[in-house]
Order: sequence, then C-alpha cells, then structure tokens
Amino acid sequence: MTEDDPTKPPPPLGTLSIEITAKDANSRTAVIDGLPSGSEVFVADLPDQPPQVVVDAAADLRAAGFEPVPHLVARNMPDLDAFDAVLEDLGRKAQIRSAFVTGGDRAEPAGPFASALDLVETGILQRHGLTRLAFACYPEGHPRIPVSDLEEALRRKLEAASAAGFETLLISQFAFDVAPVIALALRLRTLGLTSPLRVGIAGPADRRTLADFAGDLGAGPSAALLDHPEEDPKGFTTDRFAVALAEARARIPTLGLEGVHLFPFGRTEASVDWLRGRR
Repeated sequence: MTEDDPTKPPPPLGTLSIEITAKDANSRTAVIDGLPSGSEVFVADLPDQPPQVVVDAAADLRAAGFEPVPHLVARNMPDLDAFDAVLEDLGRKAQIRSAFVTGGDRAEPAGPFASALDLVETGILQRHGLTRLAFACYPEGHPRIPVSDLEEALRRKLEAASAAGFETLLISQFAFDVAPVIALALRLRTLGLTSPLRVGIAGPADRRTLADFAGDLGAGPSAALLDHPEEDPKGFTTDRFAVALAEARARIPTLGLEGVHLFPFGRTEASVDWLRGRR
C-alpha cells in the first residue's frame, strides 16, 4: 500500500535477494524451505572460519536450486594459492556465476590482500566461470573511510571489473531512511558510475537488535529513526522503507535502483516470510 492510498499496492521493488552467514545452517534451511527456487542468496564469510564453510553453504544452496553469491573477503585470504583454491572449489561444487567482493573488516589482513580491488587485480577471478561481481557502497558513509576515498575506490573497482569483462552490481549498506539511499544513487550517477544498485534493507527484527547492528556497523543518522516506535509514522519498519523505496524507484528510474537486498540480522525466517509477501 502507499501512504496516499492505503488500498493501492506499491510499485514493484525489482530483484529481491537475501544474505545469510555461511555457518548458519538454520538460516540456510529457512531460505531453502521458504523462498522460490532460483532466488539469489548471498553467503557471508566471517573472519577466522575455514573457507570450506562458505563452499559447503554455497554448494547446498546450488543443489537446492538457488543462486548462491559467496562473499570473497580480501582480508580473510591468506595467500594467492588459497584464493585460487577457494574459487576452484566454489566453481566445481557450487557452479557460482556471481560473487560479492569486499575488503573485509578485520584490522590486519591475513595475507597480501587488503581490498576488493586487490582481489580483482589478481586476474584469478576470470578463470573460474564468474560473469558478475558485486561491490559494496554506503548511503551514510563508512565509520573509518572518508567519502572521497570510498568514491575513488569504488570507481577503480568498477573500472577494473569492467575491463576484465565482468558485469557489475552495487549492494548498499542498510539504512533506515530512503533519503540517503536516493542521495547516494544520484551521486553515483553524477560521477558516471552506472552499475545497477540493489538497496540494502534491514529485515523485520526487534529494535534493540537493529540498534545493536547499527552501532556495530557504523550506521549513520538514519539510525535515530529506531528511537521512534513502529506505530509512529517517523519510525523505521521494513515495510515502510520498502514502500518509500518502491515509489522512488518508479518516480526516478534514472536512479538505477535494481532491487533490494535483505539483511535478516538473525531473524531469517521473518525475513523469508517478508520476502514471500513482497513477491
């Protein structure tokens, strides 16, 4: 429904995807049992876990008919051979076609790679059947990286990926207000960065959980909306955000908002239910 007409369904959101952590078998089961075959499921890698955990999760999703998109985290890779071996396993066991390439949050890299660009520039990604690379972007900035540095790094990653023959996709960090997302999209297009943008949305979860994740991940000013109860029109809800986003997507198609990417924050079943409703 829309704010102007509660009986009228909102415009479509576009492509829908969800993210789970590789080691969370319960979330994987919830996705497999609850979402349509062919859905994209991003598989997050965590520091200090064996790479086989990501490979096994991606393989399970592929076997169940889903499209796994594993995270390739630069700072988690101990060396070039390990990176090549992970990609070999992901290709052989999970037939991956897309990957989310990121620097990672650990303070000290486990090996020679510190950024997503470092992984792209190895030339190894092209050898393993991948056709698309996804990269992160930040509607409310990054807690440790200046905006100008973020923009320059994103430009370089996209140029390197395109030069290597990959399609590219942007996944935004979650925010609790659509306004900074729209501002980010406008800024990207002004900079000449035309890759489709899939907007990160916080899935249905209690406000304390959302506030904790917002603090841990450096969410920006929109986190103040969590101080308002869900009943307050100013307060964040997944539905309210989605309606505003769908309306912006329909109103300004040049934003290039390709769809939404759901972060469940431990409430995967609730997020799966929400995605089923949106479909």
